[in-house]
Amino acid sequence: MDQMRSEFSRPELKVVLVATDFSARSDRAVRRAAAIAREAGARLVLTHVVDDDQPDRIVAAECDLAETALADAIREHAYLAGLQCSPLVVCGTPFAGIVQAAEQQGADLCVIGSHRRAFLKDIFVGTTAERVIRNSPVPVLMANIDPALRYATSLVPVDLSDCSLQALKTGRRFGLLEHTRMVVLHVYDAAAAGMLSYAGVRKGNVDDYLVEARVEAVRDLARFLQPLDLDDMDYTTMVREGIAQVAIVDASAELRPDLVVIGTHGRRGAVRLLLGSVTEEVLRRLSRDILIVPVRDAV
Repeated sequence: MDQMRSEFSRPELKVVLVATDFSARSDRAVRRAAAIAREAGARLVLTHVVDDDQPDRIVAAECDLAETALADAIREHAYLAGLQCSPLVVCGTPFAGIVQAAEQQGADLCVIGSHRRAFLKDIFVGTTAERVIRNSPVPVLMANIDPALRYATSLVPVDLSDCSLQALKTGRRFGLLEHTRMVVLHVYDAAAAGMLSYAGVRKGNVDDYLVEARVEAVRDLARFLQPLDLDDMDYTTMVREGIAQVAIVDASAELRPDLVVIGTHGRRGAVRLLLGSVTEEVLRRLSRDILIVPVRDAV
């Protein structure tokens, strides 16, 4: 147990990469990334992507302007003072450039802002932020709330899989959960209750089934958390029956967490275009900071 506690005694972050398009939305991400890097003693890579799908002379001019703007930001902004901060201009499509930069810089965490949606485009390809999350090899933090506020409350939905286990461990290893009042949410499915009612089973028996299902869900969550040794953390558990994405959104509306931590399967090939209904709903519906941790599948 002592060994596990020491594993999370300080943030394990060496490189934090943050993408900026010099908008107010990305400024929020830069401020959050700076605070995280400062807390962890990590290097901060301030990245801007220049769209290379335009004439070479325009690309070159935009690269020069971006390099100047990044250098000015590092020199002038007080929240970047004292940090080991490196500017980086990348050419490419916005999402691919961010992913490429994260890989090349050996980033442990990528921080992005929530991007304005263009409705018809989003139907087919999603926002830049969502495409970064789909393709990133490292955890991605979408910054939505006031970066001047330290995380005080967090919500960690778990489905008792290795994916959600790794997400919880990552949030803790990065130091993002250590000083928060954390709620671990488990949503279970008691769909058989409807089938039993439809089949004419007595209401008393259906009620017994619902009670047993909840008791088992509580036990399953306790077994899931036991190896993590969370005794030194301020946390509670919440167990709800229903549809996962609906329950997560509802719980967030009630608790108003500063940070939501969720795992998502990262797959290769065409299926990589899909994040999964739970993660997509969380990204689209919640205006909180969201840490998405990819767990890569073998196939």
